[in-house]
Amino acid sequence: MKTLGQIAKYLDGELRGDADVAITRVVHPALVRGPEDLALVLSGSVLDLLKQKQVANAVVPAELGPVDVPNFVLVPRPRLALARLLELFERPAYSTEGIHPSAVIDPTAKIGSNTSIGPHCWIGPNSVIGAGCRLICNVSVGADVKIGDQSLIHAGVSIGDRCEIGNHVIIQPNAIIGGDGFSFVTPEPGSVESVRPKKRTEVTSFNHEIVRVNSIGNVVIEDHVEIGACTCIDRGTLGETRIGRGSKLDNLIQIAHNVTIGQNCLIAGQAGLAGTSKLGDRVVMGGQSGVPDHMVVGDDAVIWSQAGVAANVPAKQAVGSTPAMPLRDFFEREIHIKRLPAMQRQLKELQKAVADLQKELGKG
Repeated sequence: MKTLGQIAKYLDGELRGDADVAITRVVHPALVRGPEDLALVLSGSVLDLLKQKQVANAVVPAELGPVDVPNFVLVPRPRLALARLLELFERPAYSTEGIHPSAVIDPTAKIGSNTSIGPHCWIGPNSVIGAGCRLICNVSVGADVKIGDQSLIHAGVSIGDRCEIGNHVIIQPNAIIGGDGFSFVTPEPGSVESVRPKKRTEVTSFNHEIVRVNSIGNVVIEDHVEIGACTCIDRGTLGETRIGRGSKLDNLIQIAHNVTIGQNCLIAGQAGLAGTSKLGDRVVMGGQSGVPDHMVVGDDAVIWSQAGVAANVPAKQAVGSTPAMPLRDFFEREIHIKRLPAMQRQLKELQKAVADLQKELGKG
């Protein structure tokens, strides 16, 4: 339970009303049930609900100004207020206290203080689990792994040998960290090599034998990174695959071997980065977008949803479509495409007019 005054201070908002009101829940305005609920208004479209529900307490965007509510807090950025409120009223994932009897921990592993290791977890030889970590259940940690302090590893996560996980990292259920990269070679030049150099359309050599290239590197995940459910991050072939500090990865993302992702990047679901590609700092990748092998995306670039990068992307450039192009060009092309049916009709009318004119000239 928090008072409205405490909440306003935490949000750095402007309080209008009673600072001593006790708040037990943060809810959408439509879900308000009583005087201890705090309604969070994200846009003007829900203002009418404040009267309908006789809301007593609200957090409101400053741009919407004072509202007809007994107690309210004005905030400059409502989405940020949402994040801060959910920090205050967090409902953390359940974890067992200490080490569950069913967990299997190698005698050479080191477990930090106040760490929770749940049912059916396995910790391999010489691995180090930092203080205050929580491994919920069915977590597999290989040999020589290092996990920093206060990290949260959800159910079903697998962390391969020699991987390094930083402090305050969150890994959602069933993510795989440190699987082998998709790396193979043919004894003779293969089918892709026969078409790639000059963009030939005919395949002239064939994959009669495929030889595995083992991955003996690791994955390094820096502090305050979040990894979504079922995301796969492959270990490096020789060196490392690295995820920079503060980056956030959604569910179902594929990060291939030797990829480098900078700091504070945002990557949405089903995106993919092929081997040895590199993202700068603060890059945003939309859902189902892709970066091929060895490509470089500069700092602060934005890759639109479903965009397929085909060349290096300069810093601070927004790109879309496949092959990816500057977003302005992409939108301009889409506008022209929408005009095509009208242009086709006009062309047919012009063709008919020209044909009629030719007939008249022929008669003359």
